[in-house]
Amino acid sequence: MSSELLQRLEDKIDNALETIELLRLQNEEAEEKYSKIINEYNLLKNKQADWEQNLTNMLEKLDAIEPKEPVFKSNNVTQEEAVSA
Repeated sequence: MSSELLQRLEDKIDNALETIELLRLQNEEAEEKYSKIINEYNLLKNKQADWEQNLTNMLEKLDAIEPKEPVFKSNNVTQEEAVSA
């Protein structure tokens, strides 16, 4: 093999090694970002579950204090009269 061919081969190997190192660094960075995104997703998911539980609790409290049927108290009109009117 000529010196020129060996030099071209060495250059290609160097380029390949640089590319591999760059890709390895990019992969590490992507894995870190992915990990952060997963952590943030889990935090948001937990917050959503907390909000849903709080909302459910509030709705249950409202149901406990609200009367089941509407009560009409105007001008001594009974509920049946108000419905038929």
